Amino acid sequence: MSANLVPNELLTGVAEMDSQHDLLFTEMQRVKHALLAVAEDHDEGLALLSKLAEDLDAHFAWEEDAARANGIPFAGHTREHARIAAFVRAKIGEISSGGCNIPALMVFMERQFETHVVHYDLKLARELRRVQAPA
Repeated sequence: MSANLVPNELLTGVAEMDSQHDLLFTEMQRVKHALLAVAEDHDEGLALLSKLAEDLDAHFAWEEDAARANGIPFAGHTREHARIAAFVRAKIGEISSGGCNIPALMVFMERQFETHVVHYDLKLARELRRVQAPA
């Protein structure tokens, strides 16, 4: 993991989850820099945002599989994943059509990431550690 990208208060203590979060946060930074670098040409940023959407899907699937394998209720968390995935895909369309406030989007995405980790992933991590702890 890159030690300084994900704030310590967002670390879950589940190595795989923290590693994935770090990757996603790093990707978000790349998307932001690419989309803000050239106002008229968003091809690189769109490609990176599409890759981020795919990696979010993979991360969400990992969390859902981990919860299911450990008997952790996850319905609300799954709905949140679906909402985030739909939002990102909608923004890809808006950027493609030129109808997106990119600076506002990038601030919102970073805050959304942090909020999701605080409200959902930290709880999942506590449950994973609890059920996987040696008896």
